[in-house]
Amino acid sequence: MVRARILVVEDESIVALSIQNRLEALGYAVAANLPSGEAAVKTAGETKPDLVLMDIRLRGKIDGIQAADQIRNRFQIPVVYLTAYTDEETVNRAKFTEPYGYILKPFEPRDLCTTIEIALYKHQMELERGQREHSLSTALNSVGDAVITTDKEELVTFMNPVAEVLTGWNCAEVVGDPLSEVFRTINTQTRELIEHPLALVLHEGVTINLEFDTLLVNKNGKEILITETAAPLKNKTGQIIGAALIFHESSGQQQVAANLEKTNQELEVKLAESTAKLKHANEQLWAEIPKRQRLEEELQLALEKEQELEQIKSQLLATISQEYRTPLATILSSSQLLERYSSRWTDKKKHQHLQRIQATVEQLTKLSNDAAFIKDAEAKNLGFQPVPVDVKQLVRDLLSEFILSSNTRDQILWECQAAESRAILDKQLVRSIISNLLSNALKYSPQGSSVRLEIELHQEESVAIGHQEVVFRISDHGIGIPSADQDQLFQAFFRGSNVNFIPGAGLGLAIVKASVELHGGEISIDSELGVGTTVTVTLPWQENL
Repeated sequence: MVRARILVVEDESIVALSIQNRLEALGYAVAANLPSGEAAVKTAGETKPDLVLMDIRLRGKIDGIQAADQIRNRFQIPVVYLTAYTDEETVNRAKFTEPYGYILKPFEPRDLCTTIEIALYKHQMELERGQREHSLSTALNSVGDAVITTDKEELVTFMNPVAEVLTGWNCAEVVGDPLSEVFRTINTQTRELIEHPLALVLHEGVTINLEFDTLLVNKNGKEILITETAAPLKNKTGQIIGAALIFHESSGQQQVAANLEKTNQELEVKLAESTAKLKHANEQLWAEIPKRQRLEEELQLALEKEQELEQIKSQLLATISQEYRTPLATILSSSQLLERYSSRWTDKKKHQHLQRIQATVEQLTKLSNDAAFIKDAEAKNLGFQPVPVDVKQLVRDLLSEFILSSNTRDQILWECQAAESRAILDKQLVRSIISNLLSNALKYSPQGSSVRLEIELHQEESVAIGHQEVVFRISDHGIGIPSADQDQLFQAFFRGSNVNFIPGAGLGLAIVKASVELHGGEISIDSELGVGTTVTVTLPWQENL
């Protein structure tokens, strides 16, 4: 479900697209993504979005502040500024447009979400308050008595048409003026100015009926005999927020009392309705709080997941770029040299460069195959084909290939503590396990340091008859693995924080882990930084596989 429709106004296309992606990830709909203030004003009138995210500095005839002012005045749509500028002149200009928020670039997605939700809620509350005020104003305008309301400072806040007629003042003229300048009364007998008891009403919260021999002296100097009541206005918590002055031209005590009673009843009904509406809105707000908290938690989880995916994506791109750049440069260099000097070189030298190209192609092919293996493993598409395997012979063949390819004859020491070395395993997966572990051990060990491979075939007493295990243990005296990295070792493309410039794609242990799991086996790593690493792989097998 779309939470709100947002109009984005940003003249930097890359920043605008980033903002749009973040908004959509947070569940908002982007009504449009515009680069100028003129287009923003036009589109706001056509699409009526719930909120506008406005950059202050825009190209064109009008900037973001001017556009926001027009959008607010013409369409009453809330605006939140997005800007990197906090100078005093910009802030002073912006605040006069009454924005609903001010976000400084760069910003966090959580800050963006919080500012938007607060702005939308504030705007909704203003609309509801305006509707309530309009309803109350309509009710007061329809009553037969004159009504003037003030705030706690005795400044006029409202005057209905009847009051305008009797006082001679227009409401728009006197809002914000002291009541004493608008409502002047004198005693009919003494002709002395009557001190209005509004201060007592505001301080004590009591309703006061004034004497019947009161003359109102209006704007034009006309004296009108009135009957008047002053009552406090309170908010939903009982706090006094102002006073209401209710009066009418006197035509007899009974009529005055009847009119006053009627006015009081009407006011009580309207106040009760307003109070009920406010109470209902408050209940809805309290009911909404748990939902908003859950939504924030879900958004936080989604943002963390997005950040994790972005980190993996960046790591993947960096790894691919690094692992492909050097081999491709080698192929290009050798092919250019062959093209330029082949006529002058001996066959031996040309063969050396061809071997370099072939070895590099094989390196790239292995990297591609490893990436494809990880993809199939994640999609659960890897096959498992166990066959009888002579483990000793498999290791001899594999070590011969290592010696031929990397001249490691004296570096790899191995032994098999079993007379019978036959087991039922997936031969290709076992080759992949041993190959990747030996490659890592050699890569991260000092030049000339030895690597030890131990093989055990045995039957544990706790294992049922017919079930056996093959254990491979590879030990080195290399750089070791930081303890903080060890929980992430089997993630694809993850590399230890201490590998520095040692080449690698971070796929080897992920491939080993997937291959071990297909056998139903286990893998454990014991490593100490600066001392070395031991990897133990246990593969169970059964005679009847």
